[in-house]
Amino acid sequence: MNISEQCWGNHQASEQILFIHGWGMNSGVWTGIAEYLAQNYPDKLIRSVDLPGYGHSADYSIAELGGQYNSQTLAKSLEPFIQDKQTTVIAWSMGGLVAIELLSRLMRKKRQNIAQLILVSSTPRFVQADDWQYAVPAKVFEEFSRSLNKDHHATLKRFLAIQALGSRTAREDIKTLQKQLFLRGEPSSEALSYGLQILLTEDKRAQLTQLTDCPITLISGTKDTLIAHQGQKQLTEQENISLFSIPSAGHAPFISHPEEFKQILQNVI
Repeated sequence: MNISEQCWGNHQASEQILFIHGWGMNSGVWTGIAEYLAQNYPDKLIRSVDLPGYGHSADYSIAELGGQYNSQTLAKSLEPFIQDKQTTVIAWSMGGLVAIELLSRLMRKKRQNIAQLILVSSTPRFVQADDWQYAVPAKVFEEFSRSLNKDHHATLKRFLAIQALGSRTAREDIKTLQKQLFLRGEPSSEALSYGLQILLTEDKRAQLTQLTDCPITLISGTKDTLIAHQGQKQLTEQENISLFSIPSAGHAPFISHPEEFKQILQNVI
């Protein structure tokens, strides 16, 4: 499978930053941040991928993923992007589950290619459980699954609106997200459906606790309606995990608060 990507900066660099997008979006959502990093880190290669079923990777066959669409097969599809470069992975929302799985795969193969992991508005488990109360009820994603079957265009737009909830610039944020989405094309309805199942069912908490050999940074908005801020604080009980909060930001802080987001990246990269 040929996974589409966008690249900036030095292709010969030994270090790179790899962006992974979230549900419903594509590599274009990172364009502004990627261009900023390319200007400020000329010694690095900056890459942003379109996951299978999204953006310019929308035309894919699930057979190429081994017949399954989940974080494991998505992570496997991204392994070639790591190669021999020291990599900082920046993953947003659902992309965080893929990133945790990717690092776990590399760890099992005893590959030390990951310099650090930055999870943006993400969590190892998106829905509530008896031992995981700081999350959204499962019915949130179940409702999205039902509405997706009826009208995936309307469902996608509704999800973009939810990502901007809480932000003081919500209306502008939605326009930006929609613009970036349509520039690279809508995702396949199949990938959207499988993606909701990833959000609804996958739990990476145990794997996250095993990722102790690299720094992990959480960046989240205090007004995020999909990621409970208290849950983010709870994750920092793990020694190598730190949290940066952006006041008044929603689920897409790099869109609503780009300057604050860039400053955080400067502090950790």
